[in-house]
Amino acid sequence: MRNGCLVAIVGLLLPGAAGAQGLGPRTLLPMQVQCAELPLTSAPTVPLTVAASERGDGRMVLSLGEMAVIQAGTTQGLSLGQTFAARRVDRGRENYNGNWDGYNGVRFGGDGYYGGMRTIALLTVERIDERWALARIVKACDQVEVGDSLAPLAQPQLPAPDAAGAPDFEDRAMVLFGRDLREVFGDGDILSINRGTSHGVTPGMRFALFHTPGGGMPLSERGEVVVLNVDENTSRAVVVRVREYIQLGDTAVRVVPGRVWK
Repeated sequence: MRNGCLVAIVGLLLPGAAGAQGLGPRTLLPMQVQCAELPLTSAPTVPLTVAASERGDGRMVLSLGEMAVIQAGTTQGLSLGQTFAARRVDRGRENYNGNWDGYNGVRFGGDGYYGGMRTIALLTVERIDERWALARIVKACDQVEVGDSLAPLAQPQLPAPDAAGAPDFEDRAMVLFGRDLREVFGDGDILSINRGTSHGVTPGMRFALFHTPGGGMPLSERGEVVVLNVDENTSRAVVVRVREYIQLGDTAVRVVPGRVWK
């Protein structure tokens, strides 16, 4: 077997396998992708933030339908009707040092944790002048907080998945986390892997997932994901087929379209 690894495969990459040409068992919307964390490789630049609630009562948390104050206006290039994504960095758990089985972790600041950039909500500018803008929360994954960063909306486009094939074990990636730093996944869930554009990953690519039980046992098949959107060193992917639950630290191996399992 390639690289001396015995791999338990049961229909993982066979043509016509259940869900092989879909993006998960449930309808997947761009907002579901936005709501899942994308791991960071460096501290983000934050040019705009939520400055305050429009109510002016000192509240620090805003909900769907409320108006947020942005301390920028037409002078800074903002415009009426423009939509922004409110985002927040989750730096991860204090007992996680950013490394897993020999893989380098994401390190920024002085903490050395994997950090997830969360899209909290979408806000649309309804009032504006030269210095200030008021934006209404029109869609929300969570409550918006004063200080959340704002970036012009770039809604992810759901890709067509690559054709089925067989995995290439020469380059083994790792499953990271999902929304709210979730570590266990099933059908239709969105997770992240530590591969991105710098590794040649593009939307639509397939990755086969395996678990290493330890104790000299062979790799165990877990399922398959399709990449949804890609950052420089990380990607978000949706689980399109699962044989067993998937978890943080599982191995992700790129599937080569048309390749035959040997």
